[in-house]
Amino acid sequence: MSKKFNAKLDILVNSAGWCPVKPVSEMTIKDYDMAFDIDVRGLVDITINSLPLLRKTKGVIINLSSAGLYRKGPNLSVYLGAKAAIETFTKVWALDLASNGMRVNAITPGAIKTPIWSKAGLSAEEARIHQQATTDLIPVKRMGNSDEVANVALFLASGEASYVTGAIYSVDGGMSI
Repeated sequence: MSKKFNAKLDILVNSAGWCPVKPVSEMTIKDYDMAFDIDVRGLVDITINSLPLLRKTKGVIINLSSAGLYRKGPNLSVYLGAKAAIETFTKVWALDLASNGMRVNAITPGAIKTPIWSKAGLSAEEARIHQQATTDLIPVKRMGNSDEVANVALFLASGEASYVTGAIYSVDGGMSI
């Protein structure tokens, strides 16, 4: 990649996710494969291919996981399994890459108000009920916004976080407490 583009890379943010919402009794291996391909394999692939560039700049890797790991709900086994893998990669890669001057951290967003909520295939009433039920689980009693996650990413990417590696930052309004 570096030869092809003669590029510089300081920060890699791995942010992808797909979530089959169904009980394990209805899960298929196709659901598992798709979730792990998107959530884990994609992260590993882009990270491996970015390492030559990141080593040159002593770059930073920021992986996005999920606060759902700390406040589990039904029907999310494959999604949360994939996110658990991401957190394990984060900690092990932090150890592996520290000698290169690189840092690896993760952010675990909670319920964040994004357009994905409108694409969940729920009716307007179902969406309202789901969002209210979600909000009721959050101690600050509101959903977060993408800027709140971005601000943590900016901190982790900055020199102000030069002594932070292998950390998992929750941005979830206290949902994971």
